Amino acid sequence: MFLDHDQFKPAAEMRLGRDKSSIRVTVTDPKVCELCEAVYVWITADGKPVRIGTCGASAGKRLLSYPGYINRSLAGHGGATPKWEALKWLGLLTAHGMLTAVVHQPEPALTAAGLIRSCLDIERQLIHQHRPLLNRSRQ
Repeated sequence: MFLDHDQFKPAAEMRLGRDKSSIRVTVTDPKVCELCEAVYVWITADGKPVRIGTCGASAGKRLLSYPGYINRSLAGHGGATPKWEALKWLGLLTAHGMLTAVVHQPEPALTAAGLIRSCLDIERQLIHQHRPLLNRSRQ
């Protein structure tokens, strides 16, 4: 796995719904899901990143929002997730069976603006380094 196990902790799992045409997310570590101002990565079982993002509010809230956006798009109702992306999520789950979300909350650093966490810098670096399939900004 490309991520440091000491920093990125498993938080949730994404699987196909019973109908095999929708997705569902299950929290696997409620404590990790409580983290705010964090970086999360959806990975395959072999550790390949497919989506990298950040969250301001709780990581769990962000991770649990994925089914709503993806399933809405798959049902043809539009929304924040484009249809092509929703179909890629479905394809990844069909191929891999499950994706795992891992979460890291960086330590705050003292800057001229006060204490900040470098989530956006870490996200940008990881996207640049790994070019995950489901990050639209990966190019």
